[in-house]
Amino acid sequence: MRAPQGYAVWAGDRVTECDTFTCGHCQRVVFVPPKADPADLGGLCKQCMSLTCPRCTAAMRCVPFELALERAEASDRLRRSVL
Repeated sequence: MRAPQGYAVWAGDRVTECDTFTCGHCQRVVFVPPKADPADLGGLCKQCMSLTCPRCTAAMRCVPFELALERAEASDRLRRSVL
């Protein structure tokens, strides 16, 4: 990956290291193995210009994580104002 967003190191039977990126839609951390085909890792959302995991790429709709949070907060504010 040319410009990874993160780097993961974990120890089990042996130390494993790889690059990572976070999906802009669901906040899932995607591990990028060395020499991986970019098409297998997910995609780039052309609406919000963020990297996405394979599951969000397959959904083919743009709902960035922050927009989903804003909608949930607005709905909660409405619910509290009615009570």
